[in-house]
Amino acid sequence: MIAALRNRSLWLFLAVYGLSIVTLASQGLPLEELLGVLVIFCVGLPAIALLCCLGLPAPGKPTPALRHEAWVVLGLLLGISVFLACKGNILQALLPDAPDPRLRNVTNALLKLMAFVAVPALILRAMHGAWPSAGTVSAGRGRLLLCFLVLAVLAVTVQFLIGTGAKQLLQPQYQARHWVAGTLLCFAWMSLEAGIVEEFFFRWLLQSRLAALTGSQVSAVCLGALAFGLAHAPGFLLRGAGADEGLGAHPGVLLSLAYSVAMQGVMGLLFGVLWARTRSFALVVALHGAIDAAANAAGFMDIWGL
Repeated sequence: MIAALRNRSLWLFLAVYGLSIVTLASQGLPLEELLGVLVIFCVGLPAIALLCCLGLPAPGKPTPALRHEAWVVLGLLLGISVFLACKGNILQALLPDAPDPRLRNVTNALLKLMAFVAVPALILRAMHGAWPSAGTVSAGRGRLLLCFLVLAVLAVTVQFLIGTGAKQLLQPQYQARHWVAGTLLCFAWMSLEAGIVEEFFFRWLLQSRLAALTGSQVSAVCLGALAFGLAHAPGFLLRGAGADEGLGAHPGVLLSLAYSVAMQGVMGLLFGVLWARTRSFALVVALHGAIDAAANAAGFMDIWGL
């Protein structure tokens, strides 16, 4: 515990988070929800995740980092940043005639799988000559299922209490539709489109290589969560996602960055802690899919006509 508190990456995350909160407060945004997310996703759920993992053996060490690998990791992060900034223009170039939104969603998912999974995986494999190990933990399926069920129920409950997307499912027009099937299908879709895509890049690849580069799981969790949060900023800044979060359709750069760190960055801590302790890719993918499905099920049902 003392060693963790002395970790520079931890203090860097806290400093960036503090600046983000100050920025959001200066713009008049209410801080109750943000601080609630901090308590729940930075303290409560990670603590429960660690309790669920009590008794598991210590995780193995990832494949050692190669010389100059830090520059490769930095290059991958920059490449993802450029891709996210340009993704809207790429989609517009590929599908210029405002087609069926289902086609746009599928194309978007394929682009993300290529940028977040296929290209980085091929680069890393070519660099190491084989798939680098993230380090394994001998955890039974029963324990992993328990972790998923406990954390998914709690996280989805939080979405219904303080989120905006999940509450739409409680409106009459959705209760009268096939919302159970729609939610389950949305869970499957979000596990692919967001879970596999983001958890592969930010946990399996980035966090594991950061652990190898720094020699510290705490550093890897904090830096990985910070990168995870900042990666969501282009969505708020360039693609209108900020309107759904109360930021307006065109928030500024500082507001987009601050909100990304204060919300998604903090949520990234939960996934980071869980990955560091279990090394279960299926677990973090499924939990990510469940949390995102609660927030996006209503819109998913609208798009797919469920």
